[in-house]
Amino acid sequence: MRYCGIMSSWLFDRVVFATDFSQNAEEAGAVVPLLPRLGQVVLVHVLGPGGEERPWFAGRSLHSLEETAERALSRRAKEYQEVGVNTRYRILRAPDGEIAAAVLDAVREEEATAVVVGAQGYGLIGTLLLGSVSTRVLEGAGVHVVIARDGSGRQNPVASPVLCPVAFGRPSREAVALLPALGAREVVLLHVLASDHSAEEEKAAEAELARLKDHLESCGTEVQALLRTGRPSDEIARTARDAGAGLVVIPRLGKTDYIRNISIGSTALAVAKKAPCSVLVLSRPTDLHEEVRELTPEEFGFVDEIWKEYRGQTADPATDRIFGLFVEGTLATVARCRRHPDGLEVDGVFTPMEMRGRGYARRVTDALVQACGEEDLYMHSTLELVGFYMSYGFVPIPESGLPPSIRMRFSFTIGNLEGANVKTMMRPAGGGPA
Repeated sequence: MRYCGIMSSWLFDRVVFATDFSQNAEEAGAVVPLLPRLGQVVLVHVLGPGGEERPWFAGRSLHSLEETAERALSRRAKEYQEVGVNTRYRILRAPDGEIAAAVLDAVREEEATAVVVGAQGYGLIGTLLLGSVSTRVLEGAGVHVVIARDGSGRQNPVASPVLCPVAFGRPSREAVALLPALGAREVVLLHVLASDHSAEEEKAAEAELARLKDHLESCGTEVQALLRTGRPSDEIARTARDAGAGLVVIPRLGKTDYIRNISIGSTALAVAKKAPCSVLVLSRPTDLHEEVRELTPEEFGFVDEIWKEYRGQTADPATDRIFGLFVEGTLATVARCRRHPDGLEVDGVFTPMEMRGRGYARRVTDALVQACGEEDLYMHSTLELVGFYMSYGFVPIPESGLPPSIRMRFSFTIGNLEGANVKTMMRPAGGGPA
């Protein structure tokens, strides 16, 4: 890990700053020109329903809301240009009142690398952009997001200590690798342990923190490594306050969040709301590492955790071969081939709800059939998955066609498998698609 900063697709090449001209927005706006290696800034204001009709008094003149927004944006753009920032502005309309959606559309249209919003507030023009809308922008953005707080001191956020919470997965490694290029001279690395952590977990966390600290110090960064216990978002906010941090850098998703169908992890969202300083929420990478393989007996405990949601199954190294798909090292889908005294049974093919819709079950079933398919395979399929298994060469058979020990597993149905939503199936040895 001897590289000092991620250089590709720099964070602030093109920044959209969404403002509603409130006090919070003004403070956030002061942060924007201080961002390191800043490229172009696009100022955005969204007019909600009735944005053209309602008048607003400015001094002695009567102006429309659009005219007022035009003046405010022009003034801010001029301020940025005077300090060397390439700036332009846009006024958007959201007649349906969906302010956050309009901002996100602008982010996509501008091909922005980052979007900046303030923490909260109502605008002088009467449009709610910050606060709840900032949250929706944060949740929906596919790019880096800066929640900018209190730039009145006009101090570069990375001139103060930068706090980087780490969970030791790929997201944390990428965040740490970014810090030198971000210009951070002083970094606080923080790992938060669960209240019920073991001595082994604490020892492993200390070792990983030391490794990350050594890397950053080799890049010329001053580093303080801290280990805390408690609720992660609370400890991160408390540490940011105690350290006088000017910026918190946190990945959008945590170590195990990549395999879930969520837009942002609960810790990152809570930190964005609680932190006393600006927060940089890093977008998720698109090239997740996925691996399909047979599990070792030592890994069967991970399978039992997944199967807690699936009929309380447990894995048995004496009889089971289990295949899984790992995403960034986290087990996401499993399938089992169990040896009975008189045959092989396929079962336990399961993907937790939040990880479905990505083809994981098919890839794991592929691996199982390739590894075990030289013998006859039997199964009790749910009715809705009969077609899925037929694509692997399984064919429906009468219950009497099952080996006795496999047939006995569903004896509680008293012959009414259809009523139990089950169809018995078989794949002949070496036969059928795989």
